[in-house]
Amino acid sequence: MLGLPAANSKSEVSVLGRGMAVLRSSRLILDAGCGAGRAAIKLAAGARVIAMDRDAQALARAPRHPNIWYVRADVDRSPIATDALDAVYSFGLLQVLGVDGNEDIRRALREFQRMLRSTGVAVMGTLADFRTHDSPFRSLTGAEVSQCMRNTFSIRELIGLMDSDGAGNRSRYWYIHAVPVTDPTPTRRRAISPRARAAAKRRR
Repeated sequence: MLGLPAANSKSEVSVLGRGMAVLRSSRLILDAGCGAGRAAIKLAAGARVIAMDRDAQALARAPRHPNIWYVRADVDRSPIATDALDAVYSFGLLQVLGVDGNEDIRRALREFQRMLRSTGVAVMGTLADFRTHDSPFRSLTGAEVSQCMRNTFSIRELIGLMDSDGAGNRSRYWYIHAVPVTDPTPTRRRAISPRARAAAKRRR
């Protein structure tokens, strides 16, 4: 489903709430840009969670839980191994990375793609509130979301809904359910130059 329907301001549906059905079979989840761990605690109810953020003060406030490992790192330079994750969850990160353009978003998405298994999933929420102009963060259009994900993720669902940030402010957000793109093209044999071909004939 692609679109931005009229969001119900009284709705209790959140990005995480909607995404839990997608994430419920995941055993290892990255909460990217976890802040003070508001979502990590909920994710940890059924999975192991790596909660990552660059803000040491936010991580210090995060609640401790046996299923959560808090990591201080930049999302585009993650210490997590390739093909290690079943899922990535992120709320509010893309809108921060996108303030100065799309390249930081693309870099983060490439890292998500690298860390996810081929069967993995990503659930993300990012600001889509075009009614206000005083936010320090950037609202992305649906077309911009799709453009940023090109060659890294395939979108399964992109819808608008109301959600609340860490301070309780309600705004319109994109709910994004996506899967990593895997290259189905077989590795091509390296072309042999005419010079190399001639040299091979001389050696025969």
